[in-house]
Amino acid sequence: MNKANVLLIGTGGVGTIVACGLVYNKKASVSVVVRSDYKKVKEHGWEIQSCDYGHLPAWKPDHIFPTVDAAAEVGVVYDYVVMTTKNLPDVVKPEDVAAPAITVGKTTVVLIQNGFDLGRPFIAKYPQNFCLSGVSHIGSHNHGGVISQTQHDKCLVSYFENPNLGKEEQEAKAKEFIDLYSNDKNSVSYFPDVKWYRYRKLVYNATLNTACALTRVDTGRLALSGTLEAVSIPAMHEVIKVAKADGVELPEDVINTVVHSDDGDWFKPSMLVDVEKGNPIELEVILGNLLVVARELKVETPTLDLLYHLLKATQFKLKEGKGLIDVPKERSISSKFYS
Repeated sequence: MNKANVLLIGTGGVGTIVACGLVYNKKASVSVVVRSDYKKVKEHGWEIQSCDYGHLPAWKPDHIFPTVDAAAEVGVVYDYVVMTTKNLPDVVKPEDVAAPAITVGKTTVVLIQNGFDLGRPFIAKYPQNFCLSGVSHIGSHNHGGVISQTQHDKCLVSYFENPNLGKEEQEAKAKEFIDLYSNDKNSVSYFPDVKWYRYRKLVYNATLNTACALTRVDTGRLALSGTLEAVSIPAMHEVIKVAKADGVELPEDVINTVVHSDDGDWFKPSMLVDVEKGNPIELEVILGNLLVVARELKVETPTLDLLYHLLKATQFKLKEGKGLIDVPKERSISSKFYS
């Protein structure tokens, strides 16, 4: 049986374990793109300490490349391109990053990433290609080529609906990828309603993740300070309102469930961790895309709008710190009139 050719872009803690699962299943030839640790991984592989796969002292996939261009230049037609990078379209657009490895009408794109409405730019750029969604629940981190996986790999796979392709075809393609990835060590399953699930995640991510990043406090302190009730819960009601206008009914107790999900923990959401590290945040895919849909559906979202625009300033500073934005030493005089 011919193996599927899979290219994975983004070998952090999550991506490396995804690649490990694909290799373990032996149904795919797995190539990966490694940037910062390329030389070390090419020579020695990863050391993986995994609750699923045990201790793998020098693990390597089938092929390792330093760039997507290098992966494309070998002449392989990839059946799947799996993206497990952080999704930062205001820094670099994922559909452009993956472009050299995508064959029009052939390559299926799999987005195992945080965020909402991620498939839209890929479907616009590649209207005849399948685009799949993977929502990963895993605890895994990459520290200089050493992978520590502490929580079981659970992934829910579906598809971002492409109006140019049949629904049955798209569902079949999602299940085909599940067959490649699912094994006796992980939990990979089909979840039919990607829009419902990603709206459900936004009730937390667009309101608590964002507020914690802005205030620099964990979810426990956000509650103790009163900001949870003053800001995040009104924002949650706005997420639910957008979802409803988009044809998605979330559970009646979703706010209560989300608020209590971190009980007993001084939990720092991913956006706050990125801010503390000085890394750009996934602002556009977690909140910006939601607001685009809200405007299209004519739903007012004043609290979410305020969070977004305040975080735009935070993102500006983070990008400046990484050298992604040049700010002149002298501030120019503006003639703009404000009233």
